[in-house]
Amino acid sequence: MNERKILRVSALVYTGISLCVAILFFVAASALGYSMMARVGGTVWVFLLSMIVSMPIVTSYWKKRHQGDAVA
Repeated sequence: MNERKILRVSALVYTGISLCVAILFFVAASALGYSMMARVGGTVWVFLLSMIVSMPIVTSYWKKRHQGDAVA
């Protein structure tokens, strides 16, 4: 796998993870009865924070996983 493909796949993965976490937050906040402003604001905040946290983890995982592919 070349570098661009690794980055593209990892971007899809960590964006998907962040979207899932944000949706779960929205559902939980809705179930607990928070206002729409709190739900939307919290969802955006959770999405951004999970992107920040998952981006380096997922990218380094995909690079290490496909590091041997470039040699072979």
